[in-house]
Amino acid sequence: MYKYILLLVLALSTTGCTGISKIKERSHSAPFVKEIKKGDYELTLYSINYPEKYEEKIKFYNDFDILMRKLLVYDSTINIMYSQEFKDDIIHLKNSYILPEEVAFLKSASELSQVDRDNIDKKVIIKLDEKIGRTQYYLNKQVYFWKKIMKSDKKFNSGMNYTELDKEKLVLQMEDKRKNLFKIVEQVELNLILKIEEPYTDNKNEYWQEKDIYIDRATDLTPKIFRKQGYLYLNSIKERDVKKIMGNQLKFDSKIVVVENKLYNGYTVSDGKYIFFYGGKYGVNYYDGYNLEIKVKEVFLKDLLNIDEEFLIDDFLKPKSYKERQEK
Repeated sequence: MYKYILLLVLALSTTGCTGISKIKERSHSAPFVKEIKKGDYELTLYSINYPEKYEEKIKFYNDFDILMRKLLVYDSTINIMYSQEFKDDIIHLKNSYILPEEVAFLKSASELSQVDRDNIDKKVIIKLDEKIGRTQYYLNKQVYFWKKIMKSDKKFNSGMNYTELDKEKLVLQMEDKRKNLFKIVEQVELNLILKIEEPYTDNKNEYWQEKDIYIDRATDLTPKIFRKQGYLYLNSIKERDVKKIMGNQLKFDSKIVVVENKLYNGYTVSDGKYIFFYGGKYGVNYYDGYNLEIKVKEVFLKDLLNIDEEFLIDDFLKPKSYKERQEK
């Protein structure tokens, strides 16, 4: 009899210890308590509207230049959420200082294809004497285009036969202007979040092509997003995948991922990486006393000129940088 009582006591004791262990596992002390006080923090992501039309893009980059200069002068930064289209154009600009829509206007007028000439005709509507010959006709259109973009002091003369050298001088002015923009961008500490508008793929077989993929079961989420390094915002994630993310079945290389969903609101931490949940009804917080909530605002670049510095989405990932900003 004593033997059975002893076994029962041991069993109850083991159960009790297991319960305490589980409670301790759910309690997480923040590693940045010395740098950031406990409390409620609102992290606003400013989603910038990137235009589709070329003329609007030119205006956009002029405003972008002004914004970068302001951030540099005031030594500040904000959370900017941007589209894949904006990222593609920025990469194109950084590599060649031209936008994809401008390629035809750089080529020698004598080497233009019919597709190039059609693109030039769509963008440049101006009356010219076609008797000057096809090459000169399109060279004049190219020069008109660059004069308009660069807002040249010298007006375009429709009766003049411009040269490739005239065009080259305008192009060099444009390149210098954009080089200066990127020099400023490199000095500004931008906090950028790439918005993945369509995080799901239709090709399920593509998923299994990655042999070292992190997760233990199939998902329709695009495989590439698991490997992306920059901060991510995933649009409209399905409930079943949200649960997998919360259960650490789906893991990312990105150190910060924002998951738009209808289930959770708040954040969790996995392997030192932050997963923020936005739009859900159930609040979740990982560190004791730190309630972090994402807000998203659709803005134009000019709206950002009047925004004061706020909490950055990676302040809790890099608390020392946050403390240094506060001490300035």
